[in-house]
Amino acid sequence: MARHDPREARTLGLWTAAWLGGFLLGGLLWLGDLSLQWPVLLVPVVWALVAVRPRGSRPPDSWDPVPPSTRTDTVERPALRPPHRDGRY
Repeated sequence: MARHDPREARTLGLWTAAWLGGFLLGGLLWLGDLSLQWPVLLVPVVWALVAVRPRGSRPPDSWDPVPPSTRTDTVERPALRPPHRDGRY
């Protein structure tokens, strides 16, 4: 997923919070009881507060390959030991 610059992300977050608030308010007025269910309207308010928080600029993701593991304490062993000369395992 592509990252947005801070201004674009803030605008998108506020736009989403406004639409969410509108739909929730419309649904409450149409189907619900506003005097009891008003706390649900805090969701878009919190969404908007998160959207306007200060954002630091992030460095672009690095696509450098991860270096291979350097463990030397493991040994590959065969699943079965070869039989002894007298036929035993």
